[in-house]
Amino acid sequence: ASEDDFEGLFEDLDLGSSKLGKTESQKNELIAKVLAHLDRIDFRLADTEADVLGDAYEYLIGQFASGAGKKAGEFYTPQEVSTILAKIVTTGKKKLKSVYDPTCGSASLLLRVAKEVPDVGHFYGQEMNPTTYNLARMNMILHGVHYQRFDLKNEDTLEHPAPEHADLRFDAIVANPPFSANWSASAIHETDDRFSAYGKLAPKTKADFAFVQHMIHHLDNGGTMACVLPHGVLFRGAAEGHIRKYLIEDCNYLDAVIGLPPNIFFGTGIPTCILVLKKQRENPDDILFIDASQGYEKVGNQNYLRPEHVERIVSTYRKRESSAKFSKVADLSEVEENDYNLNIPRYVDTFDAEEAVNLDVVVSNLTAIEEIIADADDDILKNCAELGLPFPAGHNRSLLEAYKKGVMQKLFTQALRFKDDHGNDFPEWEEKKLGAVCRILKGKGLSKADLVEDGATPCIRYGELYTIYSELIQETMSRTNVAEKELVLSEENDVIIPASGETHIDIATASCVMSKGIALGGDLNIIRTKLNGVFLAYYLNNACKHAIASVAQGSSVIHLYPDQLKGLSLRFPSTAEQTKIANFLTALDRKIESVSSQITHTQTFKKGLLQQMFV
Repeated sequence: ASEDDFEGLFEDLDLGSSKLGKTESQKNELIAKVLAHLDRIDFRLADTEADVLGDAYEYLIGQFASGAGKKAGEFYTPQEVSTILAKIVTTGKKKLKSVYDPTCGSASLLLRVAKEVPDVGHFYGQEMNPTTYNLARMNMILHGVHYQRFDLKNEDTLEHPAPEHADLRFDAIVANPPFSANWSASAIHETDDRFSAYGKLAPKTKADFAFVQHMIHHLDNGGTMACVLPHGVLFRGAAEGHIRKYLIEDCNYLDAVIGLPPNIFFGTGIPTCILVLKKQRENPDDILFIDASQGYEKVGNQNYLRPEHVERIVSTYRKRESSAKFSKVADLSEVEENDYNLNIPRYVDTFDAEEAVNLDVVVSNLTAIEEIIADADDDILKNCAELGLPFPAGHNRSLLEAYKKGVMQKLFTQALRFKDDHGNDFPEWEEKKLGAVCRILKGKGLSKADLVEDGATPCIRYGELYTIYSELIQETMSRTNVAEKELVLSEENDVIIPASGETHIDIATASCVMSKGIALGGDLNIIRTKLNGVFLAYYLNNACKHAIASVAQGSSVIHLYPDQLKGLSLRFPSTAEQTKIANFLTALDRKIESVSSQITHTQTFKKGLLQQMFV
């Protein structure tokens, strides 16, 4: 009696395929190995509550879909979306006589409905792809559904609906039809009972509403239908607009519209929605709109609905409640006023009002910034006069940064030289090993005794640094056991060089680290020196990067150790000239940072001005 249900079930199985091995012996060996592995699995067949085989099969289908790209959508609906559809169509029901999916794929949606109610009498479905149709039948069998309780057909639902299903009406209908698929839209369908009442057919290149019409035709009077569709069905005009209006105004079938996040279906990133329709609605005077587009978790390139997101959607639907920025129960009159456009933002306002800009505060900040720029310009002008450089007037950040870069190139190659207070040339730069003028410490795993100089140097513990910059060094904190470790970040003159990094090296003074919140790794070189720390940071970070990289171990990732840095030979100016260079570069940085801040505050002022003008 079950012969027809099993016919051709394994027609895609090729045990002679060369993919299993080149020789018969290799094929036999592989197949035997698979069977041996399966033999070790306890499928708990005697346990009626367990479905090890079925769940494993569904898991494998899901894993295949996640890696199959665009074609995955042909046969698999993500479990979270299936759960939403299943919970919606079973709301208030403990038993279903029948459930139907006209584009059933691997039948995962049909089986998901069975998990939401204790008793489903019969499963019906239709699938066009023969291989996927076989997957659906296997899925039913492996989930313990008796062959007499499911009736799946292999044919194009729109063009050739199963004759055996023609007169059937179903308690529940769930579907994830192919988005905006092509269909014939042939004139012969104009007399088809599924489409004739509407007066128009869905467009040839967008069969979305054709599927909706087909499902509505097969929905029983007390049943519920929930299907996933692209957002375009909510607002596209022409024939689709006509059909949408007929469903709402003439039939009053539309019960709810639920907007889903983008990129939750395999192979497509477009945002989707769920339409819920009923022929006998409990709430005939309104339509529920839910905007769930922001409730998801991003994992890699894919977005996922989590249980809390699913629960909120289903709970809101069942309670039929309005919730700020999430849902609204809209009167039919409001939908009519919008010309039956169902675009969710027309009904659910998710707009966050901008914080009002205080123009007085912005102007005060701009005035303070102008004073900083003027003060920096005074220092820059004096340095330019001494060096014979043109003064960098203006407020263009990129040009100022280029000017600073040119200045550093000339200063660090001694093409430009400052003079002492008596107008005489400073002594020539002396070549010294970094270790001779600096004490270089390894900033990881040091005890307090190692770091104290003259019994008075204060230390900042990792824990305190973590409190200040928790987000910046959280990765380091979780990766290493640093509870009892300390860093020297006490003296403003200290210079910090990360001990490892991707080819580039970021170097800063301790005061800069503390004031600006520069991210720190767990492995640092701390340079304690009597030299001018600001000069040394500029010097090492710009003129000496190549020299530092040359002594580092590693290729793409450098590794620096104190002994390597100690042996580094560099040319150093006198302390007085270091101070002059540091002051000049600092003044340039003050101007550059202030110009950036000025631009930001000016934009804020414009924003506040527009706010006031438009209200």
